[in-house]
Order: sequence, then C-alpha cells, then structure tokens
Amino acid sequence: MKIQHSVLAIAAAAMLTACSAQTAPADDAKTTAPEAKPAPAKVSYKLTEVATGFDFPWGIAFLPEGGFLVSERDGFVSYVAPGETTGKRLTGVPEALVNGQGGVFDIVTDPDFTNNRTIYLSYAKGTKSQNGTAIHKAVVSADFSALEQGSDIFIAPTQRATSYHFGGRMQFLPDGTLMMGLGDGFRYMDDAQSPKNSHGTIVRINTDGSAPADNPYADGKDGLAVVYSYGHRNVQGMAYDSATDTIYAHEHGPKGGDEINIIEPGLNYGWPKITYGVNYDGSIITTETEAPGMEQPIVKWVPSIAPSGMVFYTGDKYPDWKGDLLVSALAGSKVQRVDLEKGRVKGEEALFEENGERFRQIAQGPDGALYVLVDGLESPIYRIDIEAAE
Repeated sequence: MKIQHSVLAIAAAAMLTACSAQTAPADDAKTTAPEAKPAPAKVSYKLTEVATGFDFPWGIAFLPEGGFLVSERDGFVSYVAPGETTGKRLTGVPEALVNGQGGVFDIVTDPDFTNNRTIYLSYAKGTKSQNGTAIHKAVVSADFSALEQGSDIFIAPTQRATSYHFGGRMQFLPDGTLMMGLGDGFRYMDDAQSPKNSHGTIVRINTDGSAPADNPYADGKDGLAVVYSYGHRNVQGMAYDSATDTIYAHEHGPKGGDEINIIEPGLNYGWPKITYGVNYDGSIITTETEAPGMEQPIVKWVPSIAPSGMVFYTGDKYPDWKGDLLVSALAGSKVQRVDLEKGRVKGEEALFEENGERFRQIAQGPDGALYVLVDGLESPIYRIDIEAAE
C-alpha cells in the first residue's frame, strides 16, 4: 500500500479588516469612536482523574459498552467498567519479560471488535539474553475477566540480548492492516540502517501475522517482508489522519533529537547515520543531521521531551485542537501540542507542565475527550477537561 500525504488545513487564517480613508467631517460634525471588540476568550484546561491504581499504564483501548482496557507494563491488562474508577485484572495475559524497559506495552481493539471481541497486545517476549517485541492476539471473554484463545501472531524476526528500546506502539490502518514501531535494541543501533533485520523499523502485518503483499519488501529480496520503513531509534508514538491518509510516528532521540516523522513505505529515516542528538554522556554519535536518501523530521526537539505516545485529534470537544497532534512526554511532565496547518507545523504549546507527572500515553475516547496515562506505580488516568474561559 502506498501511503500518500497532503495534510488537511486545520486552522482558519486570521482575518484583518483594513481601515479605509474617510473624508474629514465638517467642523460642527460629531464623530463617534469605533466600538472596542472584546479580546478572544482564553481557554484553560485541567486534568480530571477518571480511574487509578495502574502499574505503569502503557496503552488504553476504549470498548463499545463504555468501559476500557488498560495495558500495564508490569505485566497486566485491566478492565475498567463504565462508571468505575478502578480496574480488574484479566487472566490469560501472555508472560512478558518485565525487565529494564520491557513488559506489556500497547493494546488496540480489532476494527470489528463489536462482533469478534478481539484485541492485540504488544509485549516483550523472551529472556534477558534473547528477546524481542511480540504481538499477541486474543479474545476478551464475555464477562471481561480473561483473554481467551490467545496466540502470538508476530515475534520480531531479529532477536537481541538487551532489555531496552522495544518500541511497541501499534496503529491500525483503514485497510485493516496493523502497524507497530520497533526499537533498535540500544546496542544494535547500526542495524537500524538495514531493512533486512527488524531493529529500528516500523512493521506492517495482516491480522493473521502475515506480511501484506504491497509491503515495500514483500518479496523478501531487499528486506524483511514485514518491514515498512527503517532507520528509526525507538518508535513509541503513532497516529493516523484519515482525511489525508497520513501516518505520523515519533521516536525517542538519544540526548536531544526526539522527532516526529511522516511515514511512507520503504523510506529510511536516518538513525544513526543522521541525528540531532548526542549520546547521554555527551559524546558525538555523528556530526551529520542530513544525508541524501534519508528523511527529515517535521518536528525535532532539542533538548529532549522523551515523547511516549501521540494522537491526531479529530473530535469537537476542544475546537482549537482539531487537526493537531498531541504528544505525551516523559521529560518535562507535559503534553506537547503540535499545531498543524496545511501540512506545516505552525507552532507548539506545552500543557500541564505544572502537574509534575510523567505522561506515558494520550488517546482520544469515543466521547471526543482526550485521556492521559501517567507513568508510575499505582498511577491514574486523567481526562482533559475545559475550565471556564478567562
């Protein structure tokens, strides 16, 4: 599938009223000053707790009956019933490698969940000396107490001996295929420059785990059949704009160099040959930030914000944000809003920095509200609400 992009204009341009020249009034004529227009109302936002008690919540999947599922990195999946504020953990969750950055990652529902009750769960599978990111497919029991009929439909083809940089964020596309970002395995970063292994790639699969026939390396000659793009460091945020058929993905840089990219099939996104960051100890990875045949990000952050999740907002609850990207961040304790207009980044806004918590994921609910997951033990999930305009 060839993913095309032309970003929908999402913000109206400001309109200025020009003052035309007027004939001077007669000496005895009275003039009236133009009526002052009130300044636009400034909207403020707040975080409202809707549920709590999750151990490093990573992903959230909203269900048709009004409840939701939460994946927890420490190895669990919980169900929160409509109107409840705590979750009940499901049985049948695959055993994850809970070590370092490993554990249970994202959770998404099948596009036909109403009929098949199927979910997909990404997690770290294996041992400290041999592991990779996997996707587990299962059916949610009628009483929401268990995952049943579970099996792994994908295991990263290239294994590694490290517990860092797993990636794990998933995104369904309209054609029913499933994408997932993979990390470079930290010590294996040079492998990210080859589509013949899965380190530092975004993969695209069918829901049975097979590779779609229109993947860029579907024949397996020049790359793995499941690989869609490569040259990534650690993809942990994905979002899709259906109006423009655009896939967005963000990834952690090293020290500096976090970035958002528009993802297209077969393209090389540069890591580690080009980067805007340096090693954590300050040493240089490369002096190059651009190179022929390697894509440039639409957003880069230096210093890092440690992006951890992302949503392309399509609802009506926050009119000023429609068509924008909202990015949850672990560093700086904030949600970063990226204002998009006609395919260009027009500005950014940091939200909720005063909250002091690490945000792992942000997702849009069926009610049009945005929900934010906090990274930590016994952590809450918040809903973003609008306070009275100032």
